[in-house]
Amino acid sequence: MESYLDYEESDFQFYDEHSIVQCRGCDTIAFLRIYNDEGMFNLTGPDYHSDREYYSEYTVYPEEPKKQDTLEHLLQFKEKFDFNHLPDLINEIRDETINAYKHRMNLLCNTGIRMIIEAICKVNGIDKRPKMKKGVAVLDKENKPVMVNLNLFEKIEKLYEEDLIDDKQKKILNQIRDIGNETVHEIVRPTNRELLQYINIIDFILYHMYELPELNFEKKKKS
Repeated sequence: MESYLDYEESDFQFYDEHSIVQCRGCDTIAFLRIYNDEGMFNLTGPDYHSDREYYSEYTVYPEEPKKQDTLEHLLQFKEKFDFNHLPDLINEIRDETINAYKHRMNLLCNTGIRMIIEAICKVNGIDKRPKMKKGVAVLDKENKPVMVNLNLFEKIEKLYEEDLIDDKQKKILNQIRDIGNETVHEIVRPTNRELLQYINIIDFILYHMYELPELNFEKKKKS
């Protein structure tokens, strides 16, 4: 079915055709508009009046789905694990970090990845240590140890010492820590590929820390 308007006798000449079309391949039905007017042309030579090549504008509704760039598709974040036992602090920072990645806010995303490591330490009570002087703990006026903040390297070491992560995971977290320091201090922008790799690694560690211990594969005994 089609209809059209052709105003050749008016001061401004144009052609406007409307059709309902159907794809011969997938049978999709769409609305098609074909439009052109006297101002829609490209010059093909030096003469403004005779060297004109007219063209028409085709509009289809619904629009044809845009083809996604292959690399962009590969760099999309996809959930690999189901998280049901993450502490709230870690879960909130993780969500914001992934959101920053999806919106290509790479500097914020990389900072968020570092904050996830900090949050892992915090929820496990790893953030301070007694202040030492000549191998002896410094005490305050109430005879209690004076506590000082651990740096991130020391926190990761404590995670390892308390068997919360293994040696391989410790090395990976320290590598991410180094890259995070470079981002903050040297203003180095990490690539999308690097950030996606870091997020996937952090998710793997989080899954091993908080989800694997909760899994139960024991068969229920028949009564």
